[in-house]
Amino acid sequence: MKVLIIDDDLASLSCFLEPLVKEYTIEYKFFKENPLDTLTYIKENDVDGAFISLDLSSMNGLLLAEKLWEIRKDLRLVFIGNHQDFQCKEELKTNILGVCGKPLVASQIEEFLKCMQVHEKKKISIHTFGAFDIFINQQIIKFKSAKSKELLALLITYNGKSLYMSDAICHLWPDKDIELAKRLYRDAVWKLRKTMLEYGISYLIDFKRAQLFLHKENIECDYWEYLKQTNINYNGVFLPSYDWSIEFQLELDTIKMKRKYQLKS
Repeated sequence: MKVLIIDDDLASLSCFLEPLVKEYTIEYKFFKENPLDTLTYIKENDVDGAFISLDLSSMNGLLLAEKLWEIRKDLRLVFIGNHQDFQCKEELKTNILGVCGKPLVASQIEEFLKCMQVHEKKKISIHTFGAFDIFINQQIIKFKSAKSKELLALLITYNGKSLYMSDAICHLWPDKDIELAKRLYRDAVWKLRKTMLEYGISYLIDFKRAQLFLHKENIECDYWEYLKQTNINYNGVFLPSYDWSIEFQLELDTIKMKRKYQLKS
């Protein structure tokens, strides 16, 4: 778990937070100056929670929290200060775990860290039989780029195998000039990574040079389950929005016919 600590006055924090963080094997990063630097940091790193002072000298701590939340919707927030009656956006309230008054108390910090660890555990489910959607704790992931979503759908159909750029181009941009297709691929990868970072699940994909790999552990997917001959019901519709899905659907249809024949015999 990775946590941000954003405060002008770190003297009280440094007395106990470092040993506490080590005990919980939590990675952390201090921001004492230039709190807006956290916006760049959170775009490029998975962050689970943030302790933010409400009394930052250079900007409003609550405003900073809202900016961070706009980038990372699942970010858990704890404010540092003696203001209990602050006003914030309604959508932000579910992300706020509470307020740590000053002087800081180690036991209170510990409780908030435990809450962040609980929220860190995400249930991820993927639906491919019909409309393609991904859910985190029953919340749907919204993609700003349709092509990055399609790229992820293709990666899922590879069922744990590496997806190379050449294969992705053949499926997603078969009629494009090769140099243009490479640029479109890189753009889709960048947007996919940005979305995964926003929802705190970029760890699911290894983004390598001209290669993507999906970690299947702890993910529920109807397509994968059906291939393993479980009781998942396949209704004959598989990723209908994507033309390339037909080659994978043929395999599913064949499996369905074989299983139907086996039941009759």
